[in-house]
Amino acid sequence: MEIDFNPSQMQAPRINPTVKAPGATSDSTMSEAPAPQGMAELQRKLNELALTRPEKMAAARSVIADVKYPPNELLDGISHLLAIHLKE
Repeated sequence: MEIDFNPSQMQAPRINPTVKAPGATSDSTMSEAPAPQGMAELQRKLNELALTRPEKMAAARSVIADVKYPPNELLDGISHLLAIHLKE
């Protein structure tokens, strides 16, 4: 994605991705390339893998449950900054 911050500025010329460089291979040779061997086997093994590790999730839950957020030090720092700006 490209963001244009100055719409009144002239657009820089862009390279057309459909234009082939001299000596490039034709589309017919690229589309006829055979699929990699064993792709179905690889996909089957990937589908069998668990997306999360239960032992790591249990450890994370116990750590998250014990944490007090936000910590008192952070709240104290924010309150001191607010007090300094209110005095000014």
